[in-house]
Amino acid sequence: MKLKLNKKGAMLVAGVMSLTALPTLASSNGLLGLNLTQVVTTADVSELTTSLGLPDVPVVDSILKMDNEILIQGGEIKVLRELIEKVGGLVTHELPLVGGIGVRVSDLQLAILQKLPSSLIKITKNDAVFTSSALDHCSVYGSHVVDLTANKIRWNLYNAKDMHANAEEMTFTWPERLGNVRSVTFNGRLVYWSLFGRQNGELTLDANALKRYANLDAYESATVEVSFTRYGADNYNQGDFSMDVEFAQGCDRSLVKGYDTQANSEDSNSYYVNNIGADELHDNGITGKDVTVAVIDSGLWAAHSALNKNTANRSRISAAYDALEDTEVKISNMTDENSHGTHITGIIANSDRAVVDGQMRSYYQGVAPDANLVVVKAFYEDGHSTYLDALRALQYIADNHEALNIRVVNLSFGAPPRSNYWDDPINQAVMALWEQDVVVVTSAGNTGPSAMTIGVPANVPYVISVGAISDNYTQDNPNDDTLLSFSSQGPTHEAFIKPDMVAPGGHMFSLANEDMYVPSKFPQYMVGKDRFIMSGTSQASGVVSGVVALMLQNDPSLSANDVKCRLMSSTTMAQVNGKLAYSPFQQGSGSVNAVKAVESSESGCANNGMDIAADLSGEQHYMGAARKDENGNYYIKGFEFAVWEEAFMWEEAFMWEEAFMWEEAFMWEEAFMWEEAFMWEEAFMWEEAFMWEEAFMWEEAHMNQENFMLQE
Repeated sequence: MKLKLNKKGAMLVAGVMSLTALPTLASSNGLLGLNLTQVVTTADVSELTTSLGLPDVPVVDSILKMDNEILIQGGEIKVLRELIEKVGGLVTHELPLVGGIGVRVSDLQLAILQKLPSSLIKITKNDAVFTSSALDHCSVYGSHVVDLTANKIRWNLYNAKDMHANAEEMTFTWPERLGNVRSVTFNGRLVYWSLFGRQNGELTLDANALKRYANLDAYESATVEVSFTRYGADNYNQGDFSMDVEFAQGCDRSLVKGYDTQANSEDSNSYYVNNIGADELHDNGITGKDVTVAVIDSGLWAAHSALNKNTANRSRISAAYDALEDTEVKISNMTDENSHGTHITGIIANSDRAVVDGQMRSYYQGVAPDANLVVVKAFYEDGHSTYLDALRALQYIADNHEALNIRVVNLSFGAPPRSNYWDDPINQAVMALWEQDVVVVTSAGNTGPSAMTIGVPANVPYVISVGAISDNYTQDNPNDDTLLSFSSQGPTHEAFIKPDMVAPGGHMFSLANEDMYVPSKFPQYMVGKDRFIMSGTSQASGVVSGVVALMLQNDPSLSANDVKCRLMSSTTMAQVNGKLAYSPFQQGSGSVNAVKAVESSESGCANNGMDIAADLSGEQHYMGAARKDENGNYYIKGFEFAVWEEAFMWEEAFMWEEAFMWEEAFMWEEAFMWEEAFMWEEAFMWEEAFMWEEAFMWEEAHMNQENFMLQE
């Protein structure tokens, strides 16, 4: 079909058609050698789209419907912008940090760009990026806190999905001094009643007892109430009871053990500050003062005094930037519609004093309560963003880190890796920040427990990648701490051992309000008016970012590599009876210890053997020390597997950070290939063969099936 275009339309088509005649360029001048003179003419659009292999779409749509969002990388921003203007596309983002621009183009314009030699430009689809928090498979969630009164215990449930949920079995245990169960109700509906029955501290109700009344409609809340024959339930702690509900939809919920103090809504329950030793540092004046931490996330509840003021009640938010709108924001106007950014920032820097048993303590609820903050909003209300907006946020850090004295940036988000670490644009931006001596702390991801599940940008070998552990609700007993089942595990596809370390990330109490998106969907996790419970590697990353601020206050001269070295050499590896409880592919160098990290004098033990400038320029790339034997077990090159079977304590001499030059021939046993998946193609799928081998699992690992509402 022949179509005669008007002058405006002809100019659009002519601009892209003029590029089809470009010869293959071998010139070293890159795009500077292109002749982009626009020709005004008419066009045979049908023949053009057919020759370019485009699908049969309406002609006008193929030209004018610019619904393809992509990143173009290829050198100078000015030249890239000129190219897109000649093609007729729309430039949306300027990203010199990665030598690229974000653009919006039509199918036809995209096809033209794809005809250009890959040696000139790289085209990357604007994929989604998510905060490291995601719902698990079960639709029903249970409150972390129960209500204990004279002779009753009440537990709130919530169906978070658009589907019916039917309880098939309930099991309860309780202290026998409370006698027997008199009744059980489900949202006020009687499902069990007994006047003389004796249960000896345990009762199970089956589907016959539950089928009529124990069910939840879509998005419905319910209260399970158990009444006992004797009084005194309020003299016990939540951990003295158990409540389990199995649903026909293939999931179950169990009441978590809980902290002894959590029933008091005034208590802060910021146990992680104590677990890592930050409370001791607070008492010695190490609070993150004069260190600026940037948080790229969903924004901030900037009106909360524990966030906008430090411990001296002085303003401490240095700047606020909305990367979604590409605009500086008045600090008092910064908002967080989701809650994730507020929650993470609260873990890092909450300046309110800790409260235990109703008594105010000398230490604080945040790890670094006096840290200055730079807030960068890059995620929408539902917790998603895009590569382009995440890159714009990172660009803001790069442009302003000197003026704002940004020393640390927390990235509690991720995306699945689709290329080698050095080819991913977000990774390139993160590496560029590290090269500028900005300490980058990132969440490992919540896609465990399989191996090779570390996400972007946590798979960057230079940065600090953090997995998550739980204290099992016993903050004074580290011996029962467990790796959270969802915490992503290494090695990376380039054989680096990740995560670098683990930190508290389970049932984390931090700031949020009930009007935010996530708390409004899960009100049972609100505690009081301004605290919310989340779990994930996002929270663990926040803990480590706070520790880095403490380290930099103590010694501002530390380089990014020094910080990583001291963090990793001061951790404690989880052990059981003198044997490693988890492999380094699960716990990295071990659990973070703020006191030891601050006091450490180690140097030169991180990122050895790698040249980040050469990596960024493409001159040289690197691979880690992980290997896979003929039985499918992962191991570390240069260290016998027997090391993990013997009594082992972390020593400085045992470091795996020595990198190897990337070998093009290096393949995992399954002949893994990237297949250019990230260059707009989407054909690549992870192979099932990359599943975690039992050889490195701790038999106790299953004990902590964390009732996490949000995985990061």
